[in-house]
Amino acid sequence: MRKGWRVLIAVIIAIVMSLGMAVSSQAQEKKPIVVGFIHSMSGAMSMYGISSEAGGKIAIEEINAAGGVLGRPFKMITRDDKLNPEVGLREAKDLLLSEKADFLTGTISSAVALAISNYVKREKKLFIVTISQSSSITEENFHRYVFRIDTNAVPYWGYAPAIALAKTKKAKKIISLGFDYETGKNSLKGFKEKYLQLVPDAKIIDELWAPLGTTDFTAYITKMANSGADAFFLACIYGGGELAFTKQAFAFGLYDKMFAIQPCAGDVETWSGVKQGEPYPKGALATTRYPFWAIKDPRNKVFVDKHMKMTGFWPSYGAMNQYVTMYAMKAAIEKVGAVDTEKVITALEGMILDTFVGKIPIRAYDHQAMMPNWYGIMDFSKGLTFPHVTNIDIIGEEGYHTIDQIKILRGGK
Repeated sequence: MRKGWRVLIAVIIAIVMSLGMAVSSQAQEKKPIVVGFIHSMSGAMSMYGISSEAGGKIAIEEINAAGGVLGRPFKMITRDDKLNPEVGLREAKDLLLSEKADFLTGTISSAVALAISNYVKREKKLFIVTISQSSSITEENFHRYVFRIDTNAVPYWGYAPAIALAKTKKAKKIISLGFDYETGKNSLKGFKEKYLQLVPDAKIIDELWAPLGTTDFTAYITKMANSGADAFFLACIYGGGELAFTKQAFAFGLYDKMFAIQPCAGDVETWSGVKQGEPYPKGALATTRYPFWAIKDPRNKVFVDKHMKMTGFWPSYGAMNQYVTMYAMKAAIEKVGAVDTEKVITALEGMILDTFVGKIPIRAYDHQAMMPNWYGIMDFSKGLTFPHVTNIDIIGEEGYHTIDQIKILRGGK
């Protein structure tokens, strides 16, 4: 009899242990996949951070409502880098060490992105850049653990406007004005390299450089107007600087005297508050990374409406990039069947993303998503209250450095 009780007790213990293991296994399956989101959430660039965060939240809400990823929900933890590399690096470390983030994403400052990139390289953790533009992130300073789902400085600031100008106006004498820092210099370098290749008889007759942060452009505008050039190119003058330049150039009548090439003018975050009758880049050739008003895919309208409801303003290209990034991670994790950094990286290499702005390949060689650039003429049109790119056309992979070009930058590697 005692033997029978002992057997029964052993069976009960085995059942309880089995149930406990099953419950533990189920709990483990439901453990969130943690996304560390680092961005500028305060200060002058906070609009980008807030908008990008919203894009990520929208994607996560959709994914989790549909059952998550391998039965697990996404969870995003946001940290403010304050546009400071030291702060950004500190937050990245805390997200990985304290919050146990499975991967990191975000950043608008290239200095912050490079600091985090160097850290994740040592720690062998995945970092996906969604705005920071320095081409060196995926070119000279490339490593296995960094990806970019956005354009970079080469197509956006230089190649794309050069290709667009060659296809449209073919200006012969161009004067440039840029902010005097690395990205400004690289912008003009890329523009000259591509445009003079496409239009060999064109000339950059003068290069003007304003200190970073300049708001009074009167002297530069006067020199541009009297230069004899038939067009001017703005090299990385954006945001408040571009607004100040445009207001002064508009009042001077520069847009009526010369053709303008303003790469940044197509991004709505600078111009969404400008109304008809106010100064704007009149007739300027501009590029844009997300012309939501021209995207016909119905998923785009759903996204725009959700973003407007969540934030109260139009979505930036950063919001679209963050949204695409979350779905890219979902696809990669589901493809390999695990939240495994090395396997997910391999899955992302060469992946073609199905997005509402088209099919986007991630180039395996440099982990650069071949995000499109659109271009057109700045104007007003029915349905939008702010100046935006009209007569839109698109530039694809031809706007990026080729693999052979990047090999040279990497010293033949």
